[in-house]
Amino acid sequence: MKMVKSLLLGTAAGLVAVAGAQAADMPVKAKPVQYVKICSLYGDGFYYIPGTDVCLKIGGYVRAEYGYNYGASLTNGPFSLTNGFGTRIDGQDFTMRSRAYVWEDSRQQTEYGTLRTYFQLGVNFDNPAASSAGFSANRAFIQFAGFTVGLAQSFFDFFSAPASSYWANVFSGDTGDPGWKVFAYTAQFGNGVSATVSIEEPRRSVIWNTDIKAAGSVALVNGTVTPTGPNFNTWTVGVLPLTDQIKTRFPDLVSNWRVDQAWGSAQIMFAAHDASGGYYAGLDGPLFTSTGSNALFSSCPPSGVGSLSGSEVCGHPADKVGWAAGAGFKVNTFGGSYFQIQGTYAQGATRYVAFTPGGAYSPTQFQGAAMGYGILSDGIYSNATGDVQLTTAIGVNAAYDHFWRPDLRTSLYGTWATFRYNDLANAAICATQFGNGQPGSGTIAFTGINGASTIGACNNNFNWWAVGSRTQWNITPWFYVGFDVVYQKLETASRGAVVSYTALTNTGVPGQGGGTTPVFSVQNQDNLAFRVRMHRDIIP
Repeated sequence: MKMVKSLLLGTAAGLVAVAGAQAADMPVKAKPVQYVKICSLYGDGFYYIPGTDVCLKIGGYVRAEYGYNYGASLTNGPFSLTNGFGTRIDGQDFTMRSRAYVWEDSRQQTEYGTLRTYFQLGVNFDNPAASSAGFSANRAFIQFAGFTVGLAQSFFDFFSAPASSYWANVFSGDTGDPGWKVFAYTAQFGNGVSATVSIEEPRRSVIWNTDIKAAGSVALVNGTVTPTGPNFNTWTVGVLPLTDQIKTRFPDLVSNWRVDQAWGSAQIMFAAHDASGGYYAGLDGPLFTSTGSNALFSSCPPSGVGSLSGSEVCGHPADKVGWAAGAGFKVNTFGGSYFQIQGTYAQGATRYVAFTPGGAYSPTQFQGAAMGYGILSDGIYSNATGDVQLTTAIGVNAAYDHFWRPDLRTSLYGTWATFRYNDLANAAICATQFGNGQPGSGTIAFTGINGASTIGACNNNFNWWAVGSRTQWNITPWFYVGFDVVYQKLETASRGAVVSYTALTNTGVPGQGGGTTPVFSVQNQDNLAFRVRMHRDIIP
């Protein structure tokens, strides 16, 4: 028995030894390899590019929008001439938009601070304003040692229109959607105080030489348009006037002082802008001056009435510098709610008040036998005015965003803008719009129905304002749906006048009197529009 017990114990010990030897011979399980290392220096979503110290974040979004009664373009809006005339066959009431953008943000630490590059590329498609989706890049910049260079956003900007509204065209100076080319340096003084000096792509509206005859359709005319007399028009309703301005010589110079703290932020900003004209036009007939008297311009050889060709010999107006100044502040309240406001005053720099329309069109709308219009420009000149007469623009944007709860918010926003021409500029515009009239007295004779004469005011000053509200539900932090409604009002230039209008080709412009030049009364115009959005961030 004793021998059996010893045998069993020995066998067991041998088995344990063998098992231990086999276990020692088996490979040890490796720890999992972290192929992508998280970079926590710059917030969530950054990862190190393998083998480098560069941190990268890639994201983007997909968006679908549906607009009603805002025209064929959800950017330009209902007061763009190409969006329609209020008839059954012109323009568009229901519009669909698809938009998708991808972006990358890369950052790296250097001995001079963080080196950052950022770009955003995407497609945008309004149906049927565009026949196919268009590619665009609205960000492509480098930041390093206080410098920001490339396609970013103007450092004049403060009020953020997209933060409170889905509509782009609210007559603000915000360049955030398309981006803007800059070369800027920002100095940080601590406690959230900074100052920036930036040279930027010029925000050019047109410098209008009212002596230059426009090609194509003629609008707001009095009498017969002739190729040799003073009765010619240089502006087609709804589009920007024919420009005759100096070439791009200098960038705009922009500066700001800014503070960002827990309570909110504030900023004051200034901009200088080249608002110089081109050349005086060669004229071989009488032209009405600001006093209503006739003047004969024969000091330079004309090459056709109102022609730009050969106009160098006619000389040019003195150079002019346009400018803009603004101030704004944002106050944080409770639960994420905030109020923001900005006011801007500009002379000869209209796009600092009205960025989107100022570079694309002048506001116009037709409703039945009535129409309203406004003319956007940086300045007006002619042989009669001499120097460029700078256009004055004033704008105010304000919005309050209230968070009912973290995932539900409502905004209330408003915009007011006014555009003013001095007496010399207004007389030059009236002379070219209505030819035979006698500007200077504040009234002008228009040709009415069957040649009858109607007296009305020729005054090209106009106002534009809007109020609206947007409600947005963030179903998840990265996905939201929202609804926006806006009411817009165009307080027209030359209110109370009666004008004839030569229709653009293939349009069913309404009006009285029939034929190709129906007659309209000039009245204030308004519009009520709605918009629904669904938006999904890939990475916020």
